[in-house]
Amino acid sequence: MRILFLCSGNICRSPFAEVLARQLNDRNDLEFASAGTIALSGNPASATGIAVAAELGVDMSDHRATHLTAEVLAATDLVYAMEEEHVASVLALDPGARVELLSRNGEPMPDPYGGDRIEYLASYSLIAVALEDRLTDGDERPG
Repeated sequence: MRILFLCSGNICRSPFAEVLARQLNDRNDLEFASAGTIALSGNPASATGIAVAAELGVDMSDHRATHLTAEVLAATDLVYAMEEEHVASVLALDPGARVELLSRNGEPMPDPYGGDRIEYLASYSLIAVALEDRLTDGDERPG
């Protein structure tokens, strides 16, 4: 199963989720990728994002952004979107796509782009908790 994490620019939230999911995953049948609805393909992760992720033990230094396209979506089994607008973008490309909001208590993941270290840390911490819920609890595991 291929899981895609989706945000806007694919330089903060979704790459953090992608790399962390790989670290948390204990199953051989899951693959992870990330993309952005307005991403400029090839852009690196944000400098603050890389630094804060490193503090949390997540290495995003090699990340390069991918723009969400129909082809990217066709190679995906499940999309975890950071905000409702990202869910809408997926459904506009493929009304039958399996897409869910990656959230805690129904709240979207806040976009830290342009913010300071504290904003990134808050966003990444929420993403980490949401991923742990989905990838380590038997009830909510994908597949």
